[in-house]
Amino acid sequence: MSRTRLLILSLLCASILSCSYSFVLDGKRSMEKYALAPSRNGTTLIDAGAILDASLERTFTSMGMVDPKGSIHTLKSTISSYTVQTVTSPSLSSSDRYRLIVSVNVRVTDEKGKELWQMNFSDTGTFSQGGRAEDALPEAFDRVSQQIARTLVSVTL
Repeated sequence: MSRTRLLILSLLCASILSCSYSFVLDGKRSMEKYALAPSRNGTTLIDAGAILDASLERTFTSMGMVDPKGSIHTLKSTISSYTVQTVTSPSLSSSDRYRLIVSVNVRVTDEKGKELWQMNFSDTGTFSQGGRAEDALPEAFDRVSQQIARTLVSVTL
């Protein structure tokens, strides 16, 4: 290999390795940590509260938003409603699919119980014909948990 090609290849590798892409916070956002209160299930869905709690715990822990020692902010969630819709199947030979739409009300309180922030979230999960609506809960609550976490990252309490 000629010296020119070697030099060009070396410079190209050095420039690729020296380029980095990163996000810079604007200073207004701070990563709050939350204590997660047990979810309240205001529906007839079986084990919905436990499934939502597991999803919130997984999502918030992965984003570093849970304080194991406790926090001044507590996240309280209530599963307020759900609906089931039929999703048409593409052919007569395949079974129907159903869409479960869940709504969750989320409140953040301080250590004295004063409400600091509140918002409603909803998303969907799917299940097959012959299944139960509860089969779609993990998918729906994973999506809702991610929405909640992304929203709280951008909120200043």
